[in-house]
Amino acid sequence: MPASLMPLLAVALAVVLATAAAVPEARAAEPAVGTRPDTSASQGDGREIDWLELLPPEDLKALEEMPEISHDGEMQMPQAMTSTRTVAAMNGVRGKIPGYLVPIAFDEQQRVTEMFLVPYFGACIHVPPPPPNQLVYIKPENPIELGNLWDAYWVHGTVRIDLTENAMATSAYSLDLDRLELIEE
Repeated sequence: MPASLMPLLAVALAVVLATAAAVPEARAAEPAVGTRPDTSASQGDGREIDWLELLPPEDLKALEEMPEISHDGEMQMPQAMTSTRTVAAMNGVRGKIPGYLVPIAFDEQQRVTEMFLVPYFGACIHVPPPPPNQLVYIKPENPIELGNLWDAYWVHGTVRIDLTENAMATSAYSLDLDRLELIEE
């Protein structure tokens, strides 16, 4: 990895670790086109999922102990930054997780057909992507019309352990999407 990307990587890592502590209040958004009907009244929304729950303990420890960035280009990246290791207990967990949606595929009407859920704004776009076990792949049943890229959402659904690789990034998890809920500050 080029040394010039190291400062961006450090900022990205700090944001990932701080995301869980700073989630603003949410309000129900109009259901996005392509999401499943809201069944929360009959089935329950599940629980709030923290991004750090998706990290195996050894990866979390490696990220927390990551050495300071060396600007001479000799820093070794911890394996945790590219880890596809997952937490088996998270497979099948139904709940909601906060984050930002990064569209990766569209239909003819420019509706989103595939996307990543990421823990912080700008992930996968301006900085190196988060570790694969901090990315969640979503392929809605029907295309979705999204708002602004900078909008944060509570994404409701069921987490699955599922390795997805494409030109933009690799994710170790996927999510069966039930609905989106816009987070307002």
